Amino acid sequence: MNQQHQLRQGQYLLLKWVKGLILLFLLSLVACQSSQQGTQTPETAGETRDETNLTLQNATLEQSNAEGEILWKIQVDEAKYSPDRKTANLTAVKGNIFQDGKVVLQVKSDYGVIEKDGAEIFLKENVVAVDPRNKAVLRSEEVEWQPKASLLTIRKNVRGSHPQLEASANEGKYNTREQKLELNGKIKATSEQQRLKLETDHLIWEVAKQTVIGDRPLKMIKFQDKTITDRLVANKARVLLDKKQIIVKENVEYKSLKPPLQIATNEIIWHYQTRQVYSSQPVQLVQYAQNITITGNEGHVNLAENMAYLKGGVKGNSEMNDSKLYANNLTWNIVDQTIEADGNVIYEQNQNPKFNLTGEKAVGTLVDNNIVVTNSDRQQRVVTEIFPE
Repeated sequence: MNQQHQLRQGQYLLLKWVKGLILLFLLSLVACQSSQQGTQTPETAGETRDETNLTLQNATLEQSNAEGEILWKIQVDEAKYSPDRKTANLTAVKGNIFQDGKVVLQVKSDYGVIEKDGAEIFLKENVVAVDPRNKAVLRSEEVEWQPKASLLTIRKNVRGSHPQLEASANEGKYNTREQKLELNGKIKATSEQQRLKLETDHLIWEVAKQTVIGDRPLKMIKFQDKTITDRLVANKARVLLDKKQIIVKENVEYKSLKPPLQIATNEIIWHYQTRQVYSSQPVQLVQYAQNITITGNEGHVNLAENMAYLKGGVKGNSEMNDSKLYANNLTWNIVDQTIEADGNVIYEQNQNPKFNLTGEKAVGTLVDNNIVVTNSDRQQRVVTEIFPE
């Protein structure tokens, strides 16, 4: 009996010891789980996680290069990161883009995407970018910022504004290092203060240099209040906004509505504010109301005073009365139609009577064949040649 009692007592103690081990293991497991749950909950204010994504609320994001220079710094209402943390979708974006430690663009948009671990930023819907250095403002529906290239690519309906100029186009690119905006497709540019409009398909606006360059066929309109005063078409143009002048090249056709005058040449300098036109190349002036044409090797037209000055190989022609005038230099009052010519003057009248006059000076009007030719040297007489029918 004693032996059986001792055996039962040993089994009881062994069972009790096993239960104690099991209870101790269960208590340890519960304590471990409780400890893990306590470290996950308070990770970061405004931050939530699941197994794949990271979401930040009311966050400030920034990116630096290998040298530690900050490239951009933005604030967002929400940022949702991809599992590899290289891409993030942004909501309500606002911030600064840096270059050499200075802010070159102040940006904001409704939405955005960070890609390639911060190497590219896409901004979408109601995008506004301001260059604080020159006060240029760019608006669009979608842009891409590439820090390494210092390039803002504007993909949809770009609109640029500045105290000197406003422009719109299908798309564009803004180089922040050069402060240069390149526009493409259905471009319309307006200088409201200087009353000037330009239309073309490709334009470069060097904002800091106050220069606009058109290298494709373009047309320009000058207006006063709501009245158009001048029209111009050409292949190329360089607008110097600070000087209020335009250098126009290749197949230039200029038309003044008041006074009525057309100018054709291969290059002019147009002071559009004062309505002065200069050409150092062969130029043709046409007073289309009365069919008077005058050509010369170079010319200056002062449309504000209705005067034209031509030099070198000047030829005047009246189609109405079939008369011609040749001289070295000529001054023309476009409205009154009066002319003053000097230097090797030849006047030809091809109506009855048909004759030529040669001398040193001529004054009068071509439109009605009222020309007087004289010589400054009294010893020389005006030569008259009459050709009978």
